[in-house]
Amino acid sequence: MDRVKTAEMLFHLIPLLDKEFVRPVEQQFKTILSSTQVHVLAILREKKATMTELSQAMLMSKQQMTPIIDKLVAEGFVQREYDNIDRRIIRISMTPSGLSMCENVKEKTLLLLAKKIECLEDQDVLRLNQAIRELQQIITKMTY
Repeated sequence: MDRVKTAEMLFHLIPLLDKEFVRPVEQQFKTILSSTQVHVLAILREKKATMTELSQAMLMSKQQMTPIIDKLVAEGFVQREYDNIDRRIIRISMTPSGLSMCENVKEKTLLLLAKKIECLEDQDVLRLNQAIRELQQIITKMTY
């Protein structure tokens, strides 16, 4: 297998996915939340996290994360929780308002994606489903 060719194909796939799927979704929410804030909410939807965990997951420094979290706290989407044993540990958690925002983002995103898929024939949808499943499995192998 030509791994260099595969890397090149991935290189060209990334901007296409960004243009066709990521940016249209971001456009829907840019007046409410930045794409970074949406990503943070998606992480926090799974579990509470410390600033260190969030900064590692987002591939940015804690100093860069602080204003993002401050804004989400000010909007009422997340809250800071101090550890009962070690007050230096602060966990960020989702509020009911933040969870509601995540559901709203998901619902609108699914509508946008479903609209894009409408133009496909049934056979293309089946092929797309299979390709997505396989890509997810392969990417999971690459991350470990």
